[in-house]
Amino acid sequence: MRVDDYLSVCMFQLKVDLDCNSVDEYIIETKEVISQLEAAFSVIEKRKPDISLFPEMTYLKRYEKKYQELSVSKIIVAGSYYKDGINTTVVFSNGKKYEVPKCYASGAEPMARKVSFMPAEEFMKEEIKKHEFWIKGKKLYILNCMEYYHMAYYIARNTKLNHNLFGIIAVCSNSNTRVFEEETVCIHNHNESVYTFYLNCVSTYKGENYGDGQSYIYGPVSGHEKEWLIKDGINSKRNVCHLLSLSSNKEQYIYGEYLPYEKLSRYGRSDKYSSNPKNIILKNL
Repeated sequence: MRVDDYLSVCMFQLKVDLDCNSVDEYIIETKEVISQLEAAFSVIEKRKPDISLFPEMTYLKRYEKKYQELSVSKIIVAGSYYKDGINTTVVFSNGKKYEVPKCYASGAEPMARKVSFMPAEEFMKEEIKKHEFWIKGKKLYILNCMEYYHMAYYIARNTKLNHNLFGIIAVCSNSNTRVFEEETVCIHNHNESVYTFYLNCVSTYKGENYGDGQSYIYGPVSGHEKEWLIKDGINSKRNVCHLLSLSSNKEQYIYGEYLPYEKLSRYGRSDKYSSNPKNIILKNL
């Protein structure tokens, strides 16, 4: 299998401090946050992943030029920030910046006071294109936390939307990963050909422990490779589509190379067999 058949993805599970007032939520720019972001940029420069992911609420405008430079021929989901009272996802694709307002909120977010629940059919008609990005001829849908919880199921089961779909990305900052993962299992019970890259942060919120980490990846996986991941000490659950999960309390990154479903053979005896995923690297930041 040619190297170009794989898409490489690097997820950075950051450890951050968040705060809010009645209008905005924001990250506290501590030395630790700056150190983690600088380390992440070094990893991106070394590994050159096709797709780099940062959690919700971790976008820092001070690094605007850096994101642009690193996103040439790549995609960087730089996290999100509050803009005019709305949580806004920031994506850099081939050096260009895109800002996508978040459509769904939890009650813990200040923006919940400004937005109304959007029916799925309205999201599909009015908003979905803003979340669609392409790389190497493959499609991604980039969703911010509750957007994934409400809409990923509909995207994954829509024949038109999941054509050429490599994966759904969810950048989060929440304290209930278990509920999101239950939704992910349901999605992958129906569509085993798509990837979910769920990236959460480890955080405090107004001084109390909040974001619980436990970022994870689901998708098509070679049976033998799943066995090797477990032997390598990487947390891979029994669910057939679960590839791996990160720690609940550490700042970490995970790099890997993933085959689109149509290129994958799950059987070691097949002439087409190629390991999936490849070159998994899990380290602390």
